[in-house]
Amino acid sequence: MEDSHYGLDQAIINELKELIDDHKLSDVHDIIKKIDSVQLAYFLSTAINDHREKLINILDQDSLRNALVHVVPDLCVEIIETLGIQSAAELLSGLNAEDIVAIMKDLDKKSIENILYYLPDKIKESVQELLSYPEESAGRLIHKNMVIAPYYWTINQLTEYLRNHKKKIPESFYQIFIINSRLEPIGSVDLSKIISSSGDTIIQDIMSYDIKIIKTGVDQEEVARLFQDYSLVSAPVVNKRGKIIGVILIEDVIKVVQQETEEDALKIGGVLSQTDINASVSKTIMTRLPWLLFNLLAATLCSIVIGFFEHTIESFIILPIIMPIIASMSGNSGSQTVTLTIRALATKRLTEQNTKRILVKEFFIGLINGVILSAISLIVISLRFHDFKTEIIFAVSMITMSVIATFTGAFIPIILNRLKSDPAISSSILTSATTDILSALIFFGLATIVLLNNYY
Repeated sequence: MEDSHYGLDQAIINELKELIDDHKLSDVHDIIKKIDSVQLAYFLSTAINDHREKLINILDQDSLRNALVHVVPDLCVEIIETLGIQSAAELLSGLNAEDIVAIMKDLDKKSIENILYYLPDKIKESVQELLSYPEESAGRLIHKNMVIAPYYWTINQLTEYLRNHKKKIPESFYQIFIINSRLEPIGSVDLSKIISSSGDTIIQDIMSYDIKIIKTGVDQEEVARLFQDYSLVSAPVVNKRGKIIGVILIEDVIKVVQQETEEDALKIGGVLSQTDINASVSKTIMTRLPWLLFNLLAATLCSIVIGFFEHTIESFIILPIIMPIIASMSGNSGSQTVTLTIRALATKRLTEQNTKRILVKEFFIGLINGVILSAISLIVISLRFHDFKTEIIFAVSMITMSVIATFTGAFIPIILNRLKSDPAISSSILTSATTDILSALIFFGLATIVLLNNYY
């Protein structure tokens, strides 16, 4: 049988469900031992509430702890609520501070305080420090457990230090960052250079001075962009005084990229937070309803505009037949431009310096596309209706709306970005509402001027 997501075979999923229902705990544990933490997290994420709750209560702490790191935020909250604060704190205390913060960040303030109360003092201090940094900032991504060395050490001194401090060495690292007497990062040495250099080599002679230093308050998107642009595998993070306090690794950035991509996709769809299919009904409604209400308002305004032209529509039945073509094409044109503009803003490829050029470019793209699309559509309309004046109105409306939709699709995200508002949240919906209303206004307005006046 072909493996499903995360490689967890459907047969194993079905078997787990049956064993949980039959309360065969020893058999459940046998299966859990054969699958990894990611696969277990996948099962928890897709299982029904009853199966999930039963499994949480019978899992050993190591299995549940390791799976919790890979579980989606809303489900983490649910699992912690199922366990209870004290049990959850005991479970989390076996993780490093970075993973604890990643799990706790979606809890309410009171739950966070209660869990912190039960955490061991050493872990609590590290967690509180990470939580003190703004959400989605570089400070939340740092690993406190790192390897640093002074520039004047030899390779022998460095390797001796690593052998004598095995417990302090992180499980995975790619570079050792070199510091001066003020604990400021001044360079780095790749592990490959350390391995290939002789023991009496001084670190300063082989280290690279080209490092990208990140401050704690930098947005995580900017961190991801820095890693991408410079092909980094790790980077030092410094506090306000410039002292190194941790490192960010490439695996953290991969998670950030995935998270930001999911957020943008949700925002474009009118969902304001990182809810997923495991979220509660009330939370899901509250995240979807605001923009649905806005859509309702926009649709109502559009129907009011169409209502102004009631007599025109009654006199010329052809108009409502071809009107959806204009609305649909302008909406699609606007959506295409919105998507590309938001992407350009996110990657910093659209700046104040090239905004004017981009807007002019989108104007001409809309004009050319409008001419091409209207010409193709006119062939079909002329064969069906044989009405020259209506065809001209359609062509003018199509071209005009293509220009407006394409220009608006670029203009709205740019303006929202200038106003320090996230363009991914509302650009698509605002553009769609604008094109729907203007399509009706321009098409029926022209028809009223050209057709209805002559008709009477």
